[in-house]
Amino acid sequence: MTASNKSNLNLTPFYGAGLIVLVAVLTTISNGLTHSLPKTLSSSQILFFKSCIGFLLVVAWHRTTLKQLLTTQNLKWQFLKGFAGAAGNGFWIAAVQVLPLADSSALSLTSALMTTAGAYYFFSENPTRPLLWAIGVGFVGVLVILKPSSAIFNVYSLYPLLSAFAFTASSLIIKKVAVKDSSQTTLCYLLFFMALCSFLPAIYYWQPVEMNAVLRLAGIAVLYLLGQLALIEAYTYTQAAFLAPFKFARFPLAIASGWLFFGEHFSWSTLAGGGLIIASYFYLGAVTHRLRKVKPLN
Repeated sequence: MTASNKSNLNLTPFYGAGLIVLVAVLTTISNGLTHSLPKTLSSSQILFFKSCIGFLLVVAWHRTTLKQLLTTQNLKWQFLKGFAGAAGNGFWIAAVQVLPLADSSALSLTSALMTTAGAYYFFSENPTRPLLWAIGVGFVGVLVILKPSSAIFNVYSLYPLLSAFAFTASSLIIKKVAVKDSSQTTLCYLLFFMALCSFLPAIYYWQPVEMNAVLRLAGIAVLYLLGQLALIEAYTYTQAAFLAPFKFARFPLAIASGWLFFGEHFSWSTLAGGGLIIASYFYLGAVTHRLRKVKPLN
């Protein structure tokens, strides 16, 4: 291996981390646009617009190599990824429409723990005591944010958790499809199957859409498209467990976006709960790193 190749290999994790931070910025802008859409639009209708516009853009960009783009040996996994993406996006859009951006973002932080737990389970790694402790502390953080015993508990607060679970499944499936399919093929099928899954619910709940809302939906689609390209690239070349903590950049960005553009005031329970979730993950990362350094000596 040449010195240049070694240098590229060493930069790969941080290349992936930079892409995840970029995704956080794009997601924050997209969430702001979604939050500003008329509340009469259903999450399935928004998702249908988002995925359809994105799919048409991908097809138009690759029109000269369309046959190559649609060639896949992982159609089953591509469908499962698309189904998980549709579920994750549907729950997330519903949450962002009605919840403060800070609360939605804080609860979505659980996807980092879910991704790590999923990597342990699906990639033949046995759960450890630190992982169980981290999940327990993260769960306490969720309870602090949700306040399930409160009289003002909102069932919509569960939507970011369901979204995080679905997005975790979608992220882990990337490792399966990336072996044989390109990131562009994966993105194309993701958008296609998301549009397919959201079609019937969107028709059932269809509402007229004004032109300014159409422009915002187009913007959301473009931002999602760019974010997914970066996300697929990141998970293709970098370990899922390494990337998970960089998702936390969404939390302060969401707080700032909600405060600056929508006048939303975040609560201390949101900060405390989000802090517990973040701390639980970094505790897990520190313990895992120490164990990996000690293991070869034994």
